[in-house]
Order: sequence, then C-alpha cells, then structure tokens
Amino acid sequence: MKIKIAERHTGAGSSEALRSYVVEKAESLERFFDRVISVDVVLSVEKERKIADFHAHLINKKVITAREDSTDMYASVDKAVERLRRQLVKFKDQLNEVKEHGQARSADNAEAPAVLERKIVRKETFFYKPMTPEEASMQLDAIEKGFLVFINSETDEVAIIYHRRDGSYGLIEPRR
Repeated sequence: MKIKIAERHTGAGSSEALRSYVVEKAESLERFFDRVISVDVVLSVEKERKIADFHAHLINKKVITAREDSTDMYASVDKAVERLRRQLVKFKDQLNEVKEHGQARSADNAEAPAVLERKIVRKETFFYKPMTPEEASMQLDAIEKGFLVFINSETDEVAIIYHRRDGSYGLIEPRR
C-alpha cells in the first residue's frame, strides 16, 4: 500500500514523529480491509484548527474519504483514521453481502429455474365492459390517471390508452 503525505501551512516545525505516526495509522487500515491500494493524507493548519484529510483508494476505483479537525494534529489523525476504518468495514460488509447473495442465487437457480420473489404492492381493476377508444379517452379524463387499460369493443382485445405530453392520447394495442 502506498502512502503519500502532504502538508499545508504546517510551518517548518513539522516533525518526523508526526509523519511516522500517520504512516503507522494508515498502515493499520489494512487489518480492516486488505484491498486498499493507496492512501493520500493531507495535513493542514488553518488558524487554530489542525485538519487531517485522508483519501483511501480501493479496488474498482472506489475512493473513501475522511476529514477531521481539532486543536491537536494527533487527535485529528486519530479521528480521521477511525472514521475511515468504519467506512472500510461497512464497504467490506457490503461486498461480502453481495458475494453471499450472488452465491445463494446461483445455488437456487441450480435447483429451480429462475424463481424470483416479487411482491405486488398495489392491485387495480380495469373496466371489463368493452368500449371504443373514444369512450376510453373520456373515461381516462374522468378517472384522472395517466393511463387506462380497457377491452376494445372493435377488436375484442385488451388495449391501453394514455395521455401524451403534447395533450393528445396514445393507444397501445397488441399485435396479432
């Protein structure tokens, strides 16, 4: 894992101890997620605020960032690393969850052909009485919906009439 440290406005008093502390903390992130490619760290000072800004570059071009500030640079680094650690653990759990679901689905597909659980959250009935498209357009205006499913009395087929953006009506009929 590559670790780059940049300092802004820290002055000439920047210590080597602080740099080694940041490297140690950044390397400890590998315990939580082993696919960290590099970590960019920016240490900056703005008046009394000491800011630690971490950017962890992961696999699949994923970047996780953490920015913390306090009156002490060591405390800022600790807070930022802790925040980064939580995000890495969460990302790792998401990857594992996707991986487990993918294996579970492939095992299910081997036993039963493509059984997907879908939940119907709303059920509506349509007009069973056959009507012409003109009657359906008047009914569509009356119910104030975006579309209407009906049986076309001219063809005895199910059809859909809908409002178009230009104010006219569209009619969808099945192909024979």
